[in-house]
Amino acid sequence: MTKRIVLTVALVLCGLFAAGALSAGRACAHDPRFACSPRSQSDPIVVADPGKSWAFYGSLAAGEEDHYVLKAPVRLRVPIGLLVDARDAANPGRPAAVLVGADGRHIVRIDTSNTTDFYEPFSRVDYRAGPVRMVTLEPGTSTLVVSMENGRAPQRYVLAVGEEERFSPLEIPYVLGAVYRIHNRRF
Repeated sequence: MTKRIVLTVALVLCGLFAAGALSAGRACAHDPRFACSPRSQSDPIVVADPGKSWAFYGSLAAGEEDHYVLKAPVRLRVPIGLLVDARDAANPGRPAAVLVGADGRHIVRIDTSNTTDFYEPFSRVDYRAGPVRMVTLEPGTSTLVVSMENGRAPQRYVLAVGEEERFSPLEIPYVLGAVYRIHNRRF
């Protein structure tokens, strides 16, 4: 009798997990990743699919940088923005980013000088979001460098890239753990 109950409970849980995982193909959230800041030019964060919606969580002190490489297989038009957790708003440090295209030309500077309040329900965190910039990435490798302006104490930031919100079923456990880390500011 006990084996039958355990088997039934296991099957029900597997069915619920499968139903949730299969319905997760489209999601209303960025795919979270952690920068493990600072990241040098020789060890950049590679964004192989910049059309997908990503949120990179980092923390930089004055003079530090996070280097990103965005690889566009075709011409892409993508949004890029920077955010700061509202709980960190007292820290004067603010992230700024410079995007350089595959051809070496300066595309845009992104910052948080004019922020709006933004509540992200997936992680249940309030942010101060800078203006989102729509940029065109030509085929090839573009580079983006995030640095911290003002302040000396480390400051957390979020770099949002892309807009196609999707997860594979295998990413769901990672995303759940990442949301916990984000909400508890463990990055």
